[in-house]
Amino acid sequence: MDHLTMSSDNTIEEKYMSRLFHVLKAGIDRARVPISAIFLTISDQNQVWDQAEEEITAFLQTKIRQSDLVFKLEAPFEWCIILTQSGEEEAQAFLQRLFADVRVTLFAQGKLSFSASVAEIGNSDVGLESLIKSGRKSLESALQTGPWQIESINAYKKRKIMKIKVSILEENDIFRNVLQTSLENLQIDSFQLDIKTFQDGYSFLQSDWYVSSHSHIIVMNDILPRKNGLEVLDTIRKLPNNKKFIVFMMTKRNSEEDMIYAYESGVDQYLIKPFNLQLFEAQFRRIFERFWS
Repeated sequence: MDHLTMSSDNTIEEKYMSRLFHVLKAGIDRARVPISAIFLTISDQNQVWDQAEEEITAFLQTKIRQSDLVFKLEAPFEWCIILTQSGEEEAQAFLQRLFADVRVTLFAQGKLSFSASVAEIGNSDVGLESLIKSGRKSLESALQTGPWQIESINAYKKRKIMKIKVSILEENDIFRNVLQTSLENLQIDSFQLDIKTFQDGYSFLQSDWYVSSHSHIIVMNDILPRKNGLEVLDTIRKLPNNKKFIVFMMTKRNSEEDMIYAYESGVDQYLIKPFNLQLFEAQFRRIFERFWS
C-alpha cells in the first residue's frame, strides 16, 4: 500500500484525508444517506501531558464503528471523526455518549474536557478544504462558549435534487388527469417528479420511457386495454434492473386471493377503488421516506 496506509493506531493523518473523503462522500447522492463530520478539540490544553495526544487518539478509536474513521488534524489536539450513514442527530448522540465516557475516564494525569462541532454532509459537492476550514472556525466558537459545547455547521446539509420518473397507466381520462394533477402538486423536498401518462399498457411498453436507470414509480390500473396491468407488471419484473420500479396497483378487486397474487407478482402498494386521494398521497410520500430518506 502507499502512504495512505493508516498508522499503527488505525488513525489517518489530515494530509491523507482527501482521497478517502472523496470515496466516502461519493455514495451520499446515490444512497440518499448523509455522513457527518465531527471536529473535536480539548477545551483546556494546559491539562494535557506527555503522550496525551496518542492516548486520546487511541481512546477515540475505541468509540467508533468499523465503518467510521478518525482523522488526526494537523493542529495539535484536533481531530475529525467521520460517521458514515449518519446525520447530525446521530452525530450529536455520539458526542453525548463520548463526552459521558470522557467524564468518567481518567487519562493518566487527570480528566479532560472537550469542545466539538458537527457538520452534516448531504451532498457530494462538499470540498474537504472548505469542510475543515468551517469545522475549525466552529470549534473556535465552541471553545469561547466553554467546555462540552457542540456547535452545528449547517452549510452542507442540502441534498442534490433527485429525478424520479412517475408513470400513470389509466384508461379513464378524467381519473388519469386527477392523479397527474395530484402528484404534480405534491411538494417533496430534494426530489423532482418527471410524470408521464399512458392510456394503456401496450403504449407504455412500446415507449422507451421506462428504459433508463432512473428510479421509477408506476401507478397503474389492473384492467387496461391491449395489455393489462398484470401483464405490464410481469414484463418489468423480468427486467435485470427491475428493483428500480415501485408499483402501485389500482383495482376494484378486494379479495384476499387477488391481493396475495398481486403482491407475489411484484406489487408494492395495492389500492382498492374507490380510494381516498389523500390516502394515496400519504402512501406516495411514504415511499420516498422508505427508499430515499
